[in-house]
Amino acid sequence: MDKPLIGINPYYFERNQFYWHATKELYSEAVWNEGGIPVTLHYPTNNCSVMEITDKIDGLVIVGGPDLPNKLYNGKHPELLTGEIMHPKRELFDRAIFLEVKQQGKPILAICAGFQHVNVIYGGSLYEDIPSQLESKIEHGVVNGKFSIHTVNLETGSLVHQVMETLHPSVSSTHHQGIRKLGHGLKAVGWSSDGLVEAIEDERNPEAFIAIQWHPELMPESDEQMRLFRWLVKIAGKIKK
Repeated sequence: MDKPLIGINPYYFERNQFYWHATKELYSEAVWNEGGIPVTLHYPTNNCSVMEITDKIDGLVIVGGPDLPNKLYNGKHPELLTGEIMHPKRELFDRAIFLEVKQQGKPILAICAGFQHVNVIYGGSLYEDIPSQLESKIEHGVVNGKFSIHTVNLETGSLVHQVMETLHPSVSSTHHQGIRKLGHGLKAVGWSSDGLVEAIEDERNPEAFIAIQWHPELMPESDEQMRLFRWLVKIAGKIKK
């Protein structure tokens, strides 16, 4: 049986006077280990389209990354963003590829900044900086640095609960932004103990995607976390048939 092709949206950054598309190895390793073939996607040029990309892949991982421009959700505190802001080309591509893959009914796993972006795409907003805007005793980790481990409480019967087979997973967290106002048509199905939303799903189609705030790829030894990638590959494989 042919293995499903799992697209991974690229990090997009400038280095040595050139722009680069890159994938963190832990994402591709998780896809490989669960039976899929990972492929780093690239932004379409000339007469190419996002639809041509989504026609070829069987599933999608939307990865973490820098802060989203807060003008996208009418954020009032740009001074609280980190020094690195998501490039407009990446924001537009990630938005387009998410919507097209969802439209085609193919599975999506959205992680950290990807999770936040899904909320913004649905019209929601974000905390620009959790430590200064949300009273919390939870350590959510350091952006691009040391991650913390804390517990997330999942809603019984939610897709992420069914996939992970636990209601209280321990998760790896490394972010300073999070969902402030939930997007229209989304349902929160996971929370940390400080009330921050950690998992969301589409109200009308809960099977459309799994979107989570934490980083499962940072815990490759955890079967609970790897079940998320296993779900993605399994559903993508069924579609490929």
